[in-house]
Amino acid sequence: MTVGTILRERREAKGLTREQAVEATRIKPVFLQAMEEDDYRLLPDELYVTRFLYEYAAFLGLDTAALRTQFLQQTSHAQAAGTAGLGLKEPVRVSLRRVLLAVLLLVAAVPILVIGYSLYTQGGRPAPARPVLPRAAVRPPGQPGVLPAPPREMPSIPTPGPEGYLLQIQASDITWLTVTIDGREVRDVLLQPGDIVQWRARERYLITVGNAGGIHLTLNGQALPPLGRPGQVLRNVPLPPSAEAARE
Repeated sequence: MTVGTILRERREAKGLTREQAVEATRIKPVFLQAMEEDDYRLLPDELYVTRFLYEYAAFLGLDTAALRTQFLQQTSHAQAAGTAGLGLKEPVRVSLRRVLLAVLLLVAAVPILVIGYSLYTQGGRPAPARPVLPRAAVRPPGQPGVLPAPPREMPSIPTPGPEGYLLQIQASDITWLTVTIDGREVRDVLLQPGDIVQWRARERYLITVGNAGGIHLTLNGQALPPLGRPGQVLRNVPLPPSAEAARE
């Protein structure tokens, strides 16, 4: 029996529906369903999964340590078999022969495309000779050189308003978030493309995200730069950023 089967059968043995389990545990419905179906594609981070697994197993009266051990064994076997990530149920295989063939075809096609485009734009005439640019004059000794370009201006850090900081997050891709507000309140959300959430804090936020390039952040009305690349997992990113982080 898989971990998901154990969770589902224990819930059903207690006479609970999935909706009742969600209401009692405060675990998001999509997370609970993913655990019961052994589908962890929406929760790519192992520590993130085990956190919800522990809470759900404790609610159902299961041995949390034994279930966690079985979960780690289950996922390690899947990875050893070639399964990518925690949740893909079929291995992803790429044919090296097909990749090499595609690369060779692309390399062969590029010169033909370039020559054809050149003949088309020039109407069959040879391309005009490129003008020879004069070489830069050598600066005589004692004369001042060209001043260096001024340093790039450091992005400003949003200042707190009368009620602190208002954080708005809009998703451009599916991603999960854990947001800690002022070191006390913790919010877990799973965002779909187009979803918008917002919170208010007196001092700061700490953000853990499973797809750093899939969200856009606005703090007190000021758009912030991207946290990272698409698919990148980041932990405990402080907002507002420090002066050192803003300079980078």
